[in-house]
Amino acid sequence: MSRALSRLAATGLAAVTASVATLATTGVGTATAGPCSEMFGNFGSLLENQTGAGMAGGSLASLGSGSSGSLGSASRAMGSADRSGSLVQQLETGSLGNGLSGSLNTVTGSVYGMPPWITGEEGTVPVLRGPTQFLQLVTGPTSPTESISRYGVAGTDLGIMWDNGDPTDPQILMAFGDTMGDCTIPGSQWRSNVLFRSPDDDLSDGVTIDSAATGPDGLAKSLVPRSGLPGEVTIIPTAGISVEGVQYLRFMSVANWGQPGSWTTNYSGLAYSTDNGENWTVVPTLARPITSAVPVGEGAPPVDAAWRDSQMSSYLKADDHLYEYLTPSGRQGAAILARVPLAGSPSAEDLDGTDGAPPAAGVLDPAAYRYWDGTDWVVDPGNAEQVLPRPASELSVMWNNYLGKYTAMYSQGFNSVVLRTADRPEGPWTGPTVLVDYSMLPGVYGAFMHPWAQGDDLYYLVTTWNAYNVFLVRTSLSEVFPSTLRRAAAPAGPATSEVIRHVPVSELVDGAVPTE
Repeated sequence: MSRALSRLAATGLAAVTASVATLATTGVGTATAGPCSEMFGNFGSLLENQTGAGMAGGSLASLGSGSSGSLGSASRAMGSADRSGSLVQQLETGSLGNGLSGSLNTVTGSVYGMPPWITGEEGTVPVLRGPTQFLQLVTGPTSPTESISRYGVAGTDLGIMWDNGDPTDPQILMAFGDTMGDCTIPGSQWRSNVLFRSPDDDLSDGVTIDSAATGPDGLAKSLVPRSGLPGEVTIIPTAGISVEGVQYLRFMSVANWGQPGSWTTNYSGLAYSTDNGENWTVVPTLARPITSAVPVGEGAPPVDAAWRDSQMSSYLKADDHLYEYLTPSGRQGAAILARVPLAGSPSAEDLDGTDGAPPAAGVLDPAAYRYWDGTDWVVDPGNAEQVLPRPASELSVMWNNYLGKYTAMYSQGFNSVVLRTADRPEGPWTGPTVLVDYSMLPGVYGAFMHPWAQGDDLYYLVTTWNAYNVFLVRTSLSEVFPSTLRRAAAPAGPATSEVIRHVPVSELVDGAVPTE
C-alpha cells in the first residue's frame, strides 16, 4: 500500500524535470505546505533524533547537496557525493530499520535503507531472465503514458485493475494509491488516489492509457479525497469492480503508517461511480469502521472490532455473486471471504435517479453479505475462517481461462509476489508459486492482474520501491505451470527468474524495459 514517507519524496522529485533527476542536481525549492512538507517533516524528526540535523522546520527545504535545511546526514550532505555520514551509511545499508515492506516512517529505513530519491540516486528497473519479465514503466518519467505532463503523476503505486463492463466502450480502469506531482509547489500536487483508463487489449507491446479522471486543473484528481482531519493520513483504494454499469471502489482510511509492512486504518469504505469512474459517491452504510477518529458519514454502522479483519479487499464476480476477499490492514494478516448476490443491484440510471441515500439492494445491501466459515455462508463476519493463510496482502483474484482455475496473486512477505490457484472461490487453494522473489528484487509490492490477460502470458502491474512507480510485468504460465502440474492444480515450486542487471529509469525509451 502507500508507504507514505519516502514514496512521497520519490514522486514529486521526478516531476521537477520531465525525467528522473537526482537530488544532488535538482536543487528544488521549499515546499512549505501539503503532504510533501508533512511527510518530510516526519523524516526530519528522524534525522534530528539521530544526528541533530533538522529539516528547516519540516519543510522540504533544499533537497540538493546544500547545507541549510537539506536532507542531510550529520555532515548535511545526503544529496551529495559524500556518503561518509553514519546515518547515511545506516540508512543505505538498511541497518537503521527492518525493510520488509519498503516503508519509511519516523523510525525506520526503506528496503534499501534509503530510497534512491532521498539519497541522490535515481530509480532503476530490473532486467529479468526467466518466465517473469518487467516490460514497461506505466507511470512516471519516460513512461509512454506521459503521466507527468498529461496528468501530473510523477510517482504513484498499486494500479488495481477491473473491466468497466461497458460493451460499447470496454476499458480497464486502474486505481492508484498516494500520488505525487511537483513537490516544489505548495501542496506538491499530492492526491490520495487517482484513476486511469485503458482500452488496450494487446499487452505484448505494453499498455496504453487513454484517459484519466481529471479535475479543473487538468491533473488526475483524487477519487475519494481524504478528510483532512488529524486522524486520517490518506485514503488508499484496495479493490474495484463493475456491476450493472456502476463502478464500485473499496478503499481504506489510513490512520497511521507504522513499522515496515504495518499500518492501521480507521475504516474500510465503499464508493460508486455512474460515469465510468469520473466522479464518486461514498456509501456510508457499507463502511466497516474500527475507530471513531474520522466520521464516516450519516447512516454508517457503529465502530465494531469484528471489522478488523476486513479493512482491505479484492473483488471477484462468479456464479451470480460478488465475492470479496478481506484482509486486515498491513501485510501480516490472513484472508477471509464474503459474498453477496448480484441480483437486484442498481443500475447507473437507478442511482442517478435517487435523491439521497442509494437503495439498499444487491451489492449495496449490507444485510445481504455472508461470510465463509469453512463449511457454509454465515451472517457473522466474526465466524469467518481464513481461506488464504497469513501473510497475505494487496490481493488480486480472478478466473484464468488458460489455467482453467481461479487465481489469487498477492504480496507474501519475503516472497513478494506469489500466485495460488483453486477450483472454487473459497478454495481450497494450492500452495504459493513464487513469481517475483524478494531476495532477487527487494521492494516489489502490490501485484494486480489484468482482467483481459487470459492466455499463456499473465500480465499484471507491480510497484517497485526503488522507482516508486508502476510497471507492467509478464509471466509465462506455461513455463511456471507445466501441463502436468496444471492438471493437478499443484504449486510449481520456486520461480526461476533472475535479475540480470538494473537499468536507470531515465534510460528507458517510451518506458520499455530492455531485454538482455
